[in-house]
Amino acid sequence: MDKKPHISLNNTMLKFKNSSFKLFANLTINEGEKILLIGPNGSGKSSLIQIISGHIIPNKGQILFHNFNKTNKQTKPLSEFISYMPQSPYMPLHFDVFDFVITGRFSNKKNKDIFSNNDFKQTIQVLKKINLFNKWNSKLAHLSGGEKQLVLLSHNLIQKKHIQLFDEPTSNLDPFNQSEVMNLILNSSLKKPVTTIVSTHNINFAWKFNRIIMIKNGVIFKDGSPNKIINSKNLSDLI
Repeated sequence: MDKKPHISLNNTMLKFKNSSFKLFANLTINEGEKILLIGPNGSGKSSLIQIISGHIIPNKGQILFHNFNKTNKQTKPLSEFISYMPQSPYMPLHFDVFDFVITGRFSNKKNKDIFSNNDFKQTIQVLKKINLFNKWNSKLAHLSGGEKQLVLLSHNLIQKKHIQLFDEPTSNLDPFNQSEVMNLILNSSLKKPVTTIVSTHNINFAWKFNRIIMIKNGVIFKDGSPNKIINSKNLSDLI
């Protein structure tokens, strides 16, 4: 079966003011792909994810979201089909765990004041999956760094978008929870295929993904399947 393009970045260039760093990207992401972005600090991984999420506008180039921009004059807001978990997002520390996680359902609702029984059910299910249901009424301020990371993940996953973006989602987690989080991210499902893009420094996760993109100095250095990309030469050249 032919792959369906989901996202296209055409001659995309990003340059920050008062910085010599530039990010260049020509990239096609297909529907349902599970992509791992690997690269050293400052290579452009986070910037690439932020461009796709719409949080950063590139200086040049074009970004197309296929199957979503079908109307002639109006397009859907990106939040209707993209969820994005940044590295250091704001968290309202006075919120309870349950209250914060369920707000992830807001972007799916026309009436922001009313949560359905399904919203409550989804929230309970995801908190049980990450083993934090026993802290459902705890204040976010009282959680450990790792627990906060799991709550942020739950807030993201419960949105159930067609495109899911995660920037370093396993930071602050012990090795066991890192693996659990990756499994949760990759096994989240919808009736339609979910396109997932994750940035990380941990190459041990590479074999869980079907595509690896290595980024170095703002340029896509290597792009392909794990068995073609993950080798000692490429990893050495990436540093």
